[in-house]
Amino acid sequence: MEQVNEKIEINLNGYKSPKSSSFTGRPQGAEARKKMELDKLDFKQNVQVTFVIPPTTTSLNPSFYLGLLYESYRNLKLEGFKKKYAFKIESKNPNVSRVLNRNLDDGMRNAINALNDKNILKEFLNS
Repeated sequence: MEQVNEKIEINLNGYKSPKSSSFTGRPQGAEARKKMELDKLDFKQNVQVTFVIPPTTTSLNPSFYLGLLYESYRNLKLEGFKKKYAFKIESKNPNVSRVLNRNLDDGMRNAINALNDKNILKEFLNS
């Protein structure tokens, strides 16, 4: 088992519009990825990264998630990704937390489907 020497928390609050309560847009996620230098963190050994979702957040769109993390899925594969990255939802509202967990699940599912080259349009056209 790999030993974790460093734990990093990245607060996502600085990666959305100050007036917005949601994270949206693949380009915005990709820009956040670049600023966070996730390409370097993907390959940094013995480091775990937790993304902190601020309490004022109401939504984290799968498009933002893919812009932020799709390359990490490609670099690390699913098991490596799960060992490296985690999310911490700071909202105390159980309904908001439930929505955000669903958003994260949707983002992960979309990333896995993209890695496996699956999407609804392709499946429809191939049937």
